[in-house]
Amino acid sequence: MMPWPPAPVGQLRVRVGTWLIAAVVLLGADCAKPPNIIFILSDDLGYGDASISPMVNRTHEIPTPNIQRLADEGMRFVRGYSGQLCAPSRCTLMTGLHLGHCTVRGNDGSYAPLLETDRTVGHVLSQAYETGVVGKWGLGDFNTSGYPLQQGFQHYIGQASQMDCHNWYPGIIQNNTVGDYVIETNTNASEATCGQHHSKCTWANDLFNREAIRFIQEHGHLSAEKPFFLFFSTTTPHTGFLAGAKTQWAVPGPYDTRFPQYDSVQSAFAAATSAQDDFVGAVLDELKTMNIDDNTIVFFSGDNGPDDHPFDFFDDPGPFRGIKRSLHEGGIRQTIVARWPGHVAANTTTEHLFTFWDFLPTAAELGGVPVPEGVDGVSAAPVLLGHADDQKQQDYLYWEYCNYNHVDGLLPQLYDPGWIQAVRYDTVDSTTGVRTEWKGIRTDRGPMLLYNLTADVSESVNVTSMFPDFAAKAASFMDDAHVESDHWKSSNATYRCCVSCFMRTGCKSCKKRNGFSQQDESKLQLSPPLRHLSDHYLLGDWHAVNIPESGDHIDIALPPDVNVRLDAARNLATVHSPGHPCHHGGTLQVAAEAGTGALAVTVIPTSPLSSSANVQCSAADHGTVHTDGSRLFIMWESDDIIAADQFGQGKRAWLKPQFDYD
Repeated sequence: MMPWPPAPVGQLRVRVGTWLIAAVVLLGADCAKPPNIIFILSDDLGYGDASISPMVNRTHEIPTPNIQRLADEGMRFVRGYSGQLCAPSRCTLMTGLHLGHCTVRGNDGSYAPLLETDRTVGHVLSQAYETGVVGKWGLGDFNTSGYPLQQGFQHYIGQASQMDCHNWYPGIIQNNTVGDYVIETNTNASEATCGQHHSKCTWANDLFNREAIRFIQEHGHLSAEKPFFLFFSTTTPHTGFLAGAKTQWAVPGPYDTRFPQYDSVQSAFAAATSAQDDFVGAVLDELKTMNIDDNTIVFFSGDNGPDDHPFDFFDDPGPFRGIKRSLHEGGIRQTIVARWPGHVAANTTTEHLFTFWDFLPTAAELGGVPVPEGVDGVSAAPVLLGHADDQKQQDYLYWEYCNYNHVDGLLPQLYDPGWIQAVRYDTVDSTTGVRTEWKGIRTDRGPMLLYNLTADVSESVNVTSMFPDFAAKAASFMDDAHVESDHWKSSNATYRCCVSCFMRTGCKSCKKRNGFSQQDESKLQLSPPLRHLSDHYLLGDWHAVNIPESGDHIDIALPPDVNVRLDAARNLATVHSPGHPCHHGGTLQVAAEAGTGALAVTVIPTSPLSSSANVQCSAADHGTVHTDGSRLFIMWESDDIIAADQFGQGKRAWLKPQFDYD
């Protein structure tokens, strides 16, 4: 790999003397130089997946000795909070803004990247630090305003696009100013070409781990003029793509043989989690080797709740309701760890509410640089450094998210789908000093669900009728926190809210309540019964809001370079990229089934199936897939959306894209 370039990329240098003096007073006279700062972010690590979280059933456990070492040698924030999924979590972590204010509120930094006006941890610390990002970014593609080098960071290597970053064996990554840096070992990577234990290919996370260590080596030596900040963002244990892989976690050796006692899914997931632990250990070992352990603070957290495997085996959500994408506690609750030998007391636990948007002001205070005006977070430096009596608190914590699916974990979702708001706040009885933890959730500004987390951590009992004043207070906080976004609109009388998009051509899921997106309005006026799919149009997970009558259908013509593969076992249809050898062209027919109103999709190829040396076509590549109820699952491998709205004689079904590939 190309080494990190020695020169920073166009960053303004300013003097920070006054703030540096203040930091020295806080940190102590023995620490005149601000610390190096590292934040290691794990992808889809559940609350219970690492050994550091309380209230977890450990019948089956994934050993995480290095993450445990962080906790044993540092402080655990057992009431830590992230965002509810990948890109929004990273946005709030990087900007210090909660989800009512930050730019990226859905899972698509490709569509709506960070703006030139955003101020990230990179901007803030680059005044006095060497700043770098390694790994998953998701807040802006190469050549956009959201790319790390445009957001205050001087170095970047990784996968910038939210859409691309879960290709675990990518042929191309981004390397600073090179947007298409080639990984030659991953050209046409597949289960077959990568060989046994995938040893012939390069796992992106192994590459990122090496680059993180390289960054520390180049910028962490004791004689360095400035300290460094490293944001090390892996894609483990999130599912990862490799063509032909037998599981969703194509983990290479040596990790892939560590858990033979589990079935293939749990073994692969455990291997990915174990690899994440190795990466943490590699960072800690390097700091010790370089003798900079005592002058480096390391933070560690997951980015949201768990996803994509049976949750009861490892008790991934712990005692909480919800998983990734949920605004119940299981989607946003984290145990966040901070370790700084000699400064942060070892093996300590705090119940201070520490959120992702607190990280920017915390890093700024530790680094002796000013905090930008308008951030929502509060620095946790006082509690970290043993000055808990001086610690300020946020009035409330706030999240918002658009999701028209139910997100059930071990416990079902209790709020309605739609535009969801959630608030967390504490009250303390003035007489007894007893703290009560309140959680409010509502959909489309409707009735409030209020939970007393102190007595009901699983959010099982709605106590709104018992405590109307506290419910009203939650509603007031929600109204105060939300600022409307041009890209991530909330629901109102005209528009449904905008869900994750995953396309570079824009968000097309902001549907009118009785129509379609503004972008597609001209296409939909005529509503022909036969609609053509062209220019690599993308199909999502469609939901029929107004279920059509039995027998109604729509035919979508497939041009010769667009192909669909059906998977009856999974109720899934996949639109393949141009050039897929199975059934070129044909017709995709979506129909309402007689007697049930459920949807069915049928592919009618224009030519017989053919096979090649690499792809064997079969009857599974055409036929009919029956859906569950009124939902039609269609995966995409392309760059746009088409809306199907004509069923029979002018009857309209709103088929809304909902597949959340994140």
